[in-house]
Amino acid sequence: MAESSAPTSKRSRVVVSQSKQGCVTCKYDCGSCYSWTRRVKCDEQKPLCRRCIQAGRLCGGYSRESKPSSELRPALKIGVTANSQTERLSYLAAHVLSLDNDGLPLREDDAWGRIFLQLSNQVECVKAAAAAFGAAYESSLNGTIVEGPCSTWRYYGSALARLQSDYNGDTVGPESLALASMILACVEILSQHDENALAHFLGAVQIVTNAFERHLGAASSNILSAIKDALVKINLLVGSYALTQTPQLMLLVCPEVVTEVDVFRDPELAINVAMLCLHRSYQFIQSTARLRYKYPSWREHDPARCKGQFDTVTECRSILDSLSTLATELQAQYSSATSTLRDSEMLAEIYAIRTQLMSTLIFTLCLHSPYETKYDEHQDRFRSIVSDAAASARLKRRSKPSAFKRFSTRPGIVSPLFFVSLKCRHPPVRALATAMLNEQSREGPADGQILAAVATRLTAIETSASITSSPGAPLAACNVLEEQRFHGYGVQASRSNNDGRRIVDVVFSRPNPPLLQGWGHVDYSCQDHWAFWSEPINM
Repeated sequence: MAESSAPTSKRSRVVVSQSKQGCVTCKYDCGSCYSWTRRVKCDEQKPLCRRCIQAGRLCGGYSRESKPSSELRPALKIGVTANSQTERLSYLAAHVLSLDNDGLPLREDDAWGRIFLQLSNQVECVKAAAAAFGAAYESSLNGTIVEGPCSTWRYYGSALARLQSDYNGDTVGPESLALASMILACVEILSQHDENALAHFLGAVQIVTNAFERHLGAASSNILSAIKDALVKINLLVGSYALTQTPQLMLLVCPEVVTEVDVFRDPELAINVAMLCLHRSYQFIQSTARLRYKYPSWREHDPARCKGQFDTVTECRSILDSLSTLATELQAQYSSATSTLRDSEMLAEIYAIRTQLMSTLIFTLCLHSPYETKYDEHQDRFRSIVSDAAASARLKRRSKPSAFKRFSTRPGIVSPLFFVSLKCRHPPVRALATAMLNEQSREGPADGQILAAVATRLTAIETSASITSSPGAPLAACNVLEEQRFHGYGVQASRSNNDGRRIVDVVFSRPNPPLLQGWGHVDYSCQDHWAFWSEPINM
């Protein structure tokens, strides 16, 4: 049989031209040395490529200048310096503070929404502050592309100099000056320089206060009102963090809420009422700080503050009950087919604000007594904090997340979870709160991972000398004696060891001698009768 004479096709190799304009992360390995090609197609959007953002990688920017994408950001105002690295860091700050994975504002109507996005692109001092935040955020991550340890402070110094120049020259509006100060406060918080952060925060408060006294126009007044609301939230964030440290002076007057309507039918109004309650509670807590270790119980010595304690507790309980009813209604709405992403976000905020209120309620109920064992009476309330925090975190996970860990300036669940880790000595609840805390991002001065490490070490020290009531029985809160318990802590700025690992030095404190031994002849309001010691904690 004759052999087939059908022609055979020869395979040819198709040569595809590779893009030479891609970002550093798509073209090379994610390390700081560009040693080998990753061969990943880059979409070349500027200043950060969308492929890196959606994959959760930190985009290293571009090696050449190219035309910025107008789709991702508004046009720069004439006179604002267009530097590729500054653009990249400023845009990184926007994604951490303001944008979701689709490049849309998380909250359009507040200071961190379109106000931040617009001013950080059009006003030099805000743009420089945003770049400094981006550099600080980048340096705080492990395995990222950074120019060096001095990079953050170079951008920070430049931003501070620009802010001072604009303030002295009266060349930009108060809204830009206040926002730049707030951003620089966030830079200091990332670096754990709390006192410097407070100085920037106070500067922003003063700028806003002075501007309102001058009765500016309606447009500027609206922006300033949004910035003032953001400052109030940061103030509350400091207050919730301070429940586990020294209560801070409340620096702003929280806006009153209209009471002619049923505010607990509207989630936004309900949250505002809860924040007002928190503000008043923190003010009361601050007013009693000097009495904390003056008496075994100041109830017998200060009737006026006893009434203040009663009023604070009553208000917290009432709002917690109302929020519980509202959460049940929103949960039913969220489970329906017509629910929106906004419904999920509002319900998550309701649960988060409940954790804040419950922490404040427990602290206020124990405020008159210096004994840490007083907190053992509130195990069910500690469990409710963990439950509400879990519900809030679960709802936030269901929404489309950002590729970057958020830096939130709104009261959330980090400080309440840490409060449980410190004050609840019931081992299962304490362990669950600490595990959840380790999964959280940063909320203002409260860093979830750092606080989880602090709580883990503190728990280990407190329980190391504890003995159960009977052999084989599980450890209970009552087994952790008063003299074993810590009363305070302090976190210093992080540093790196010889291996490049981050270390946080934590200062712990206890009464010395213990309270049960010293009352009557020891003045515990004096630091001479406290034991302080520092321990390094590897992160």
